[in-house]
Amino acid sequence: MSEMLTADVPSPRDGRANELRLQIRELIREARQQRKISQADLGSAIGKNRFLIIRIEKGEQDLTLDQAEQLDQVLGTTELAALVRRLGDTAGTTADNQRDPVVRRLLRETPALESVTIVVADDLDVFGTIYDSSSDSPRLDAREVNIIFPSVERERQLFGGQPLYGHIEYQIKHLADLQGSEYRPFGSLRVFESDDVLTSCVIASTRTGTQCAYWPPLPIATKVQGGKLPVMSTVDTYTNGRLEAHVAHLLAGREPLRTNEALCRVDEATTKPRFTRYFAVGTDQEEDVAEDEGFAVALVLAVALCPRKHYGVAPRVIMYKRPSARHDRGRLSLFSNNVDDADIRAARSIEAGTDPEVARSTRGALAATLDINDYLRGKDGVIPDLAFQIAAAREFAMFGLDVAPERLRPIQLPTDLRLIHKPAAGGRPRAAVAPHVFALELDPTGAEPELDVLSATADSEVIGIDDIAESSRLNSFLVMARDGGFLLPLMESLGVAGR
Repeated sequence: MSEMLTADVPSPRDGRANELRLQIRELIREARQQRKISQADLGSAIGKNRFLIIRIEKGEQDLTLDQAEQLDQVLGTTELAALVRRLGDTAGTTADNQRDPVVRRLLRETPALESVTIVVADDLDVFGTIYDSSSDSPRLDAREVNIIFPSVERERQLFGGQPLYGHIEYQIKHLADLQGSEYRPFGSLRVFESDDVLTSCVIASTRTGTQCAYWPPLPIATKVQGGKLPVMSTVDTYTNGRLEAHVAHLLAGREPLRTNEALCRVDEATTKPRFTRYFAVGTDQEEDVAEDEGFAVALVLAVALCPRKHYGVAPRVIMYKRPSARHDRGRLSLFSNNVDDADIRAARSIEAGTDPEVARSTRGALAATLDINDYLRGKDGVIPDLAFQIAAAREFAMFGLDVAPERLRPIQLPTDLRLIHKPAAGGRPRAAVAPHVFALELDPTGAEPELDVLSATADSEVIGIDDIAESSRLNSFLVMARDGGFLLPLMESLGVAGR
């Protein structure tokens, strides 16, 4: 009986391969007939004879990748090479069936994509997969892109805590920036969260078909690394239909996530910037921000006791080279994060002695502004330091560092640094920044010292006072703070070494 079952029932992998072979031969036959090319002429065009084309169209022989690429050129098709790559994936004998290579091929090499849906239940780098921040260029071209993350509560259920919280926040932050960018390669990009995420999957649809890749979440409470996880890839219509139905359930009644960042008005008569409204990232335009307004940003001067070659152990500043900063890429900067509506709502809850909301925001900028209007009116319109500290703590969480907001010590800024105007980029104005600066002493104790965590997860550099004084690689805020005579005395007061 077992021999009969083995012989008569094809494996799921065989079924996927046969579906792909059917798509390949039908695509070749239809394109050839539409262009009125004979089998002999088509074979000759790629340096072969008509018998190869006959065998391929009968399903008796597989195309090589080189042949598929040649046929794509001759027939004017765009999908043959991608289909042949997928057929090779069904062999599953090499690292090519691991998560990251499969997802990259599916999203970057499938031509003429109409829509893409990505459900994330692990550490998949969605932003890096669809966009190359080092060269401001897209890695995905599709008419519609939907991305679904687990809610914070669902993360806890999946992983026994919040091991992905920082990673997902990082993804959402950078995807929000991409939504409003002229560099966006798609017609629409929407981000959602759901309490019902069960598994990770990618659904890529073209005009002629759909392919899915899917894999389970990792049910562990330690560091999550799913890059080498085996992935199932299929064009089977039944499987794809089930996954599409699951996605429809995840999205039912859901509104896209919104990133509403706080704007402040700054004038010489005020000692602190006053909240004016929220700015909806991905919707509002920076040129609409008033001259006396700026984004409320928490900046952190992180100081660590650390060794340096030839100079010994001493307190030094840890500077960050932000890889996705389009205008200041590679320049030294402080760790920073914009204050958004979640941070102000969290500060309000903590002051009221209630638990902060964990749901990410789906409200527009006006609704979010009205929600906190009474709260800030009672503070003369000034965003409390606690909201800035919570925003800064979110930034460090993105690098795997759990920093309690109260550890961040406020630093009084001089008047000329309370609103930092940025030079225009590409002929378009950029909104100013209304910064709050905090000092943080990194803890050298514990099983994993905080400096080690940052060094492993962020592109950072250890800096002394003399290094800052001589550096030509500082971002605009640090240049102003140094040249205005503020930064170096501040570093001296914190006991930072010369080198």
